Amino acid sequence: MIVAISIFRLAGLWAEPSLTDQQIHQLVSGSAATVTAAVPGQLRVVTWNIERGVRFLAIVSTLKRLEADVILLQEVDRFADRSGNRDVASDLAQELRMHWVTGGEFQEIGEGGRGRAATSNQAILSRFPILNAQISVFARQARWKWKANPLQPRRGGRVAIRAETAGVTFYNLHLESGDSDPVRQEQLEEVLRVHGSASSSVAIIGGDLNTGERARRGLLQRMTDAGFVDALGPVGNRLTSSKYPRPVDWIFVHGAQRVGGHVEVVQKVSDHYPLVSTITVNPK
Repeated sequence: MIVAISIFRLAGLWAEPSLTDQQIHQLVSGSAATVTAAVPGQLRVVTWNIERGVRFLAIVSTLKRLEADVILLQEVDRFADRSGNRDVASDLAQELRMHWVTGGEFQEIGEGGRGRAATSNQAILSRFPILNAQISVFARQARWKWKANPLQPRRGGRVAIRAETAGVTFYNLHLESGDSDPVRQEQLEEVLRVHGSASSSVAIIGGDLNTGERARRGLLQRMTDAGFVDALGPVGNRLTSSKYPRPVDWIFVHGAQRVGGHVEVVQKVSDHYPLVSTITVNPK
């Protein structure tokens, strides 16, 4: 079975278009919002690794129930066979009537179809217009982990998406899963340096940080030193994934008051759970 999967995926090296890094990391945006919403005093934020968006209808149902103002998504397929060749970010925005922006991490070789290459993306959805979206490719990468992987061959690299919406600067992260905590720490430091020069005093960093058990305490201390607070608060040894016996997904807030937050445990939708937080903000 493993050999068959490997052959199938590697066949994409010849059968599918070969994207450049610029094409992989290109930002694409749009809007399905039908009403111009006023920014509320309280903002409900969700971050969720949706495991490629394969269980699309269950993801839609969950997000509708959570009624978020802003959603940060990781592992968001675009034109991949495994998720029905959907542009998952755009399709979710249509279902939720939201603005959206998405950008790619990797070309998923062997997953393309209909003459198109497939990518694995990150996305930001919002009830409010999304401004000044940017994608940054981390300088530190585990490149050989993916280039030489016969079961999951990829081009590209890990990225962060930065955008402004609802008077807040958001950073959507999916840190490296295929390497060590020091690599992930270097990637996080790149984001913190960018934020240090940003003009907005209200910021949220969220996403799948793939935090190792030993790195958790250091992560919390580093974010505290940078002026961020854990948006879910001291809720003990919370689990954010069905795969790991430790929290790997986070929401950190700077310049706003945390009202409350929790992990929304939903089974058989993704191998991660949505994190939900409500914050009080003073919009620009």
